[in-house]
Amino acid sequence: MMRLAELAREPLDVPIGLINPPALPARLGMDETKLDELTASIRAHGVLQRLILARDGERFEVIAGHRRFMAASRAGLVVVPADVYADKTSALEAAKYAENRFREEMSAAEEASYFSELLERDCDGDVDRLCELLGEKRSYVEGRVLLFQGDPLVLQRLAERAISIGIAHELNKLPDETFRRYLLHQAIVGGATQAVVRGWVMAWQQEQRQASGAPAPASAAAPTGPIPETHFFRCAVCLEENDPHTMLPINVHSSCKHAILDKLLAAYRGE
Repeated sequence: MMRLAELAREPLDVPIGLINPPALPARLGMDETKLDELTASIRAHGVLQRLILARDGERFEVIAGHRRFMAASRAGLVVVPADVYADKTSALEAAKYAENRFREEMSAAEEASYFSELLERDCDGDVDRLCELLGEKRSYVEGRVLLFQGDPLVLQRLAERAISIGIAHELNKLPDETFRRYLLHQAIVGGATQAVVRGWVMAWQQEQRQASGAPAPASAAAPTGPIPETHFFRCAVCLEENDPHTMLPINVHSSCKHAILDKLLAAYRGE
C-alpha cells in the first residue's frame, strides 16, 4: 500500500465554481446548526484544514471535506485551499490517512452509504479491497454494507437516530417485509432495546420453523417485491384478524401465559 508521502498531490487554491460535490455524499444529512457554526468560523478565519480533491477533466470533485466545501460556499469564499490528486484512487488513499475526523464524525447509516459506494465504484465489489482501502476489519465493513443492502426504511430510521445499529441488524434478519416494518414501528414507539427486538425476531423464526416443519435457514435476504395488500394477524384477546400495525407485541413467560393469561382470556371470552 502506498504511503501518504508517495502520493503525488498538488497544493492549490481552487475556485469554488470549479468544484463538484462528491458523486455520492457520504453524509445523509448535515446538522444545520453545526454547518452554520463552521460557516461563521470559515468566514472569520478561513479554511484551516485543506480539502482533498480529485481532478475530473477541467473540474475537481470533493473526496474529503464536503462540510468545509459547503460552509466555504455559504461564507462567500471564492477559492479554497486543497490538496489535488490526479485521480480518485490516489485521492481516496490520501483521504484514509489525512481525514480521520471525516470518518469519526459519521453515523453508522452514513458509513453504510459511503462504504457501499466505495465498494462498487472503487473496489469492483471486492470486500477485501474495501477493507484494505479503509483500514478496517472485515466484520465492521460487512456490517455497514449489509445495512445499506437491507431494508431502506430501516436504514432511514437509523439515519434519523430513531433506532440503534443493533436493532437495525436484528430487523434485517426478517425476510417478511410487512412484519419487519411492523416491528420497526413498535421498536420506535415502545423504545425497545436490541435484546427485546432480538426476542421478537427469534419468536417469529421459531413460529416459521414450527409451521414449516423444517429448520429455518441461517439467513435470508429481504424480499424485493411489493408489500402484500392484505397481511393480517390474529389478536390473542378477541381472536379477530386485523392489520399488524394496529397490534402491540407483548413479552410474556410461557408459564405465566398458561397459568394466568390463558385463564383470564378464556373467562373474558366466556369459554
